[in-house]
Amino acid sequence: MSSSVVSDSIPLQERLRLKKVGSEIYNDYTTQSSTENGSFQRSNKNQPIEMTSKKPVGRFRQVVDVRNKRPHDPRFDPLCGKLNQDLFAKSYSFLDSYKENELDTLRKEVKKAKNKERKGDLQQKVNVLAQEIKEKKKSSRLQNALTERKRQEREAVINGKSPFYMKRKDKKKVELQIKFQELEESGNLANFMAKKRKKNSNKDHRWLPRRRT
Repeated sequence: MSSSVVSDSIPLQERLRLKKVGSEIYNDYTTQSSTENGSFQRSNKNQPIEMTSKKPVGRFRQVVDVRNKRPHDPRFDPLCGKLNQDLFAKSYSFLDSYKENELDTLRKEVKKAKNKERKGDLQQKVNVLAQEIKEKKKSSRLQNALTERKRQEREAVINGKSPFYMKRKDKKKVELQIKFQELEESGNLANFMAKKRKKNSNKDHRWLPRRRT
């Protein structure tokens, strides 16, 4: 059935109205009518249905279904296993010696530098790297202390003691012990305690009643 036959089946007033609105709406209307009437027939079931060429085809269409890739972080993926802090620290312990050598090299360059601007930049790098090494040693020392504490608790459980689970305040106590040991080894414990007492006295002084005028 051609489009002329379909258009003849439409009333004259309706055709005039559609032509007045626009040829695009008219073509869509005739195409829809012909599809509903079953005009697109196939001579063979293996052949595709013949579609009208008057209907525009979209420029963008999805030809192949593509699965959406969801990004994932292996640190929070249970399939990637659990992080072993001790094994990780032992595997990359060689980086500490590299940083120590780099720090020594930077300190030598600071002594040799004559330009003030370059000397200031090198000194800043030395301070940053020295602080990083210090924090790494502190973290490693704390981790070793916690590991030793867990080992002692496991042995105590084997000997019949009830299991003990370390809380946040217990971990804080271990951190304070390590801090006092470091201060004692460096000889700064007395200065630290003096500053601590002065700070506490200033806090208490704020709550004392003021003198009347």
